[in-house]
This record gives sequence, C-alpha cells and structure tokens, in this order.
Amino acid sequence: MTTEQVKEVVLRQFELINSGDSEGAAALWASESYNHGKRVDKAGLTRLYQSLHSLREKHTIHEVIAEGDRVAVRTTCTGVHAGEPSIPVNGGIFTGIQPTGRAYTVQHTHFFKVHDGLITEHWANRDDLGAARQIGRELSPPKGT
Repeated sequence: MTTEQVKEVVLRQFELINSGDSEGAAALWASESYNHGKRVDKAGLTRLYQSLHSLREKHTIHEVIAEGDRVAVRTTCTGVHAGEPSIPVNGGIFTGIQPTGRAYTVQHTHFFKVHDGLITEHWANRDDLGAARQIGRELSPPKGT
C-alpha cells in the first residue's frame, strides 16, 4: 500500500466514528489487532465504538502524518456526557456516575499501524483528566499516596 492509501484507511475510520457507524469502523481492523497493546476483536471494537457514540464523540482532524505503514493523527475530540457507556472508555472517567449532560472538548493524538488495508495497531494519548473536569468530575489520588 502507498502512504496515501494507509492514511485513507485511518481517515475513513474517523469518518465512520463521527457518523456513528460502529460496525463499519470496526470492520477496518484486522482480525489479529491490538489496541493499546491489548488484543482486540471486531465485536469488542464495535462495543468500544458504540460506547464512544453514546457520548456523542466526534473528532476534528488537524494533522495527519504518515510514513510507510504508520499514521499519526492529531484531533480535537468533542463529546457530551449524555449516556453511560456500556464499557469503560477514556480511562473509565464516565464509570459509576450518572450522565451530567455536560460537553467536553479535549486534544487527542492517535498512532496507527496499517497492514493490507486494515488497522493492526492503535495507541492514543488523550486528555482524560481535562474531560473529567469538564463533565464535573473531580478526581483525587487514592488515599495513602
């Protein structure tokens, strides 16, 4: 695949996430793939994308850099704590609290590896603490630390 084709796979995934097509986004992943170093399957990825969709998450892409089979993307992610995700997402900041209806906007960077037209690896850095504060959640270190 060319570098442009590899970029197109990753950009298509963000388009599908933004449109709420969880199954379509999961279909862009290889059957043997890893998210943050953990093995994932398409059913698990579909649940992940559905959970993010329950938060109305959308990404505005600012930069895309690709070299060979690797792609880096910088985005602004906006969402609304409108529901309780079915699985813990974004560091679990929405777990155990009722939806607040509050919006959040944070920066993300995502790193992908693409092989034969499918995503095989993904890593991300997100401002989960910033999102937690924007939805009204105050986090503190565990007692005794």
